[in-house]
Amino acid sequence: MASSVADALSALVAAPFDLVLSDVKLPDGGAADIAIRYPIVSCVAVGTGDDADALNDAMSNGVIDYLLREADWTRDLGAYIHRIWRIRRRLATELGHVAKRYEDLVDAIPDIVYELNPDGHFTFVNQSVKSLGYNPADLVGKHFSTLLFEEDVPHVSRDHLLPFYLKNKTGARNAPKLFDERRGVDRKTENLEIRLKRKQGSGAARSGDMIATVISYGEIASAGAYRSLGNLKEKVFVGTVGIIRDITLRRKSEDMLRKMYQAVDQSPTAVVILNRDLLIEYVNPAFFAVTGSGPDQAIGRKIGDFLGEASDRAAYEDLVASVRAGIDWRGELRCPRANADPFWSSTLVSAIRSPSGLITHYLCLIEDVTRKRSLDDLLKQAKTEAEEASKTKSEFLANMSHELRTPLAGVISIVDVLLSDEPAPRQVDRLQTVRSSAKTLLTLLNDLLDLSKIEARAMELSPVDLELEEFASSVLSPYRILAEEKGIAFRHFVEDGGYPTIRADRVRLGQIVSNLVSNAVKFTERGSVDVRFSVRAKDGIPALFVAVRDTGVGISAVDQQKLFKHFSQVDSSRSKKYGGTGLGLAISKELAFRLGGDIWVESSPGLGSTFSFFVPVEAASTASVVVEETAPMQAARPFTILVAEDNPVNQDYLRFFLEKAGHRVVMVGDGYEAVSALGGGDFDVVLMDVQMPGMDGIATATSIRSYSGVDYDPNIPIIALTAFGADEIGDDMDKAGFDAYASKPINPRSLVALIDETVRNKVHFDLTRLKRQYAASVDEFRRLLMIAVQDLPKRVKKFVEHDAVGDHENAKISLHGVVNVLSALGALRALQLVKRYRRAVRDGDAELASIVAQDIERECAGIRSLVKKTLENAKG
Repeated sequence: MASSVADALSALVAAPFDLVLSDVKLPDGGAADIAIRYPIVSCVAVGTGDDADALNDAMSNGVIDYLLREADWTRDLGAYIHRIWRIRRRLATELGHVAKRYEDLVDAIPDIVYELNPDGHFTFVNQSVKSLGYNPADLVGKHFSTLLFEEDVPHVSRDHLLPFYLKNKTGARNAPKLFDERRGVDRKTENLEIRLKRKQGSGAARSGDMIATVISYGEIASAGAYRSLGNLKEKVFVGTVGIIRDITLRRKSEDMLRKMYQAVDQSPTAVVILNRDLLIEYVNPAFFAVTGSGPDQAIGRKIGDFLGEASDRAAYEDLVASVRAGIDWRGELRCPRANADPFWSSTLVSAIRSPSGLITHYLCLIEDVTRKRSLDDLLKQAKTEAEEASKTKSEFLANMSHELRTPLAGVISIVDVLLSDEPAPRQVDRLQTVRSSAKTLLTLLNDLLDLSKIEARAMELSPVDLELEEFASSVLSPYRILAEEKGIAFRHFVEDGGYPTIRADRVRLGQIVSNLVSNAVKFTERGSVDVRFSVRAKDGIPALFVAVRDTGVGISAVDQQKLFKHFSQVDSSRSKKYGGTGLGLAISKELAFRLGGDIWVESSPGLGSTFSFFVPVEAASTASVVVEETAPMQAARPFTILVAEDNPVNQDYLRFFLEKAGHRVVMVGDGYEAVSALGGGDFDVVLMDVQMPGMDGIATATSIRSYSGVDYDPNIPIIALTAFGADEIGDDMDKAGFDAYASKPINPRSLVALIDETVRNKVHFDLTRLKRQYAASVDEFRRLLMIAVQDLPKRVKKFVEHDAVGDHENAKISLHGVVNVLSALGALRALQLVKRYRRAVRDGDAELASIVAQDIERECAGIRSLVKKTLENAKG
């Protein structure tokens, strides 16, 4: 029983009650005051009929029902209380559902929601705390510092912070941010960032510290954080509620953004952000250092004002077109600088895209490269000067090579002529001595020039297809003879490893083998010299291994250190037994390296030596045609040869041996005479000296190949005669259209065989020119080719049959039909042979006519084969 509202409220706080019966009017209030101040307990008002207004007000303020004293209300009180209890139970059930819904909603929030009692201990925490490795039950009843790092607690705890404020009054402006906040809603803590400690040994998905924002609410009516007791006007603090939101990713992003901003801000390269209209939105401090303009002068202006749009509009328009198409633009621009000279910039402009791929901004990087550009210009100038110097040196070496080789070649040539002219026995030895000395000088010259080219990196490699057995026999042939003269055994072995034909630089490969074998024969007085060639493949890549073993004097380990050095010899004394410059092995080592291989030696004094080397090679499908030194001196068939040579000694030498081989020779002294002689003569092949006064051999060959008339065939075989090496001529020979070349001093047998091979393999029918003539009428072109395929063999057959029985008159008549077809095709070489046949018949030279008839038959067969192949390709 309570006699006042205050007593009733005190009783309700002290103990639980299911129902309150209160007079509608009490000394300090009434039933309405109790219902308002303690709404969680059902309250029923009691009054009289005169209290109708007071009862209606009580019902409006939370009283659930009322009883009138005029009736016998005590009699029905039991039934009434039972009805009220059922209502309360229903309300309690509904409240339970509401509470469960509230709990589900709170647990579904991704943020951590918590409640603290006045002492700072957890009274509630939702399921989101599992992100820290805790279960809610782990924290309920524990102090909030459990979640914090020990050093952080004093900065967010009310008990630690408030003593530092005078009378614990801080004011809204100076109020600290607290984890266990007590202030009202209007002064709540917001945006407090603090580190949270994870549970040790937990399987939390994220690692490291979690930065969180704590938001505390001081008064939450639904939770009763503050309560008013009795007549007390001030509410009583009963705890703290808060939310912890995970901002780890945001904090990391902000840290990264801060670092990026600092990096951009401190970058020595000018960084500019442009909008879609290429107007400047941001510049870093380096922009001022580069352009002389600060943010105030730059922001809002067009980037073209700073990238030299006015001075190089074409480059700027290319930049704009590229970046608007979404393509990065990089280049060097000459840019203006405020109150200073222009500067060269290395500029990059790149598009910045949104996640959807749309261009939102552009990034522009500007770097001052004026100094670098100046250095580059100096380097380019130095490079150009070095290249010019190297070119001058190469030209000097080439000219020096030619000038020195030419007289030596002349000496050797005259000696060869004298030796072939049946000299007296006592003269033979002297002539051979002269020839040997000249060849020694030539070898020394070649070694010096090769060494110079290797050091200058001017040596070019020319790989060709070669048969390994043939190559070995050809290279070793001279040394086999020397070995036999010394009475030592000389053997060679070839193990092709399934690669009988390889592709390599024949000249350089032969040079290495020759140097090694020459030394082996030189330093071996008795015993033998064995040379082994073998091809070994690894992972399908073949390499050629060559070993030269001798039973000579041998080399000590100390002396082996000198072997491959320039101008270094094991015996350099004045009384040394063996001559030489010491260049052979040095050049061989350089060549082996240049070819991608290596060279080494194994030797002991008195036990001989084994020099070995290897070079990578390629597999070849066919073997190259090589002229053997032992080829017969007599030509396979006679030709009419035009020789362009300005040196009288060489003229005499070439005429002597070519006519001795059976050829007819016409000699001219320069290129102009060669072109003139071609127009008025009938030749099978041209021998062209490369270096001649007036128009040299390269220019002459180019002129011949570009001829478009009918006086001579521009495809006539041309063989270069040169004292230059193949790598000294470079690409000029290929561009000029030479079919082959022969090095001076000329080997007569090699030259005769080379002429026969070149003429036999040369195609004299220019199908390309014929295609150009009929470019406007493809059908006419095909019809002409079909006539040639069908008609030409028949007419040639009749011609051959008449010539075979000596009926030259009918043979000439048969040639009329052949000439018609050849003229239509433009086969100049075949037409020249027809003229030659008619001339031979006119002169009564039946033997020459028979030879020319065979040439005509062979030429026409080649023409028919080419035409037939062209038709077949056209059908395909």
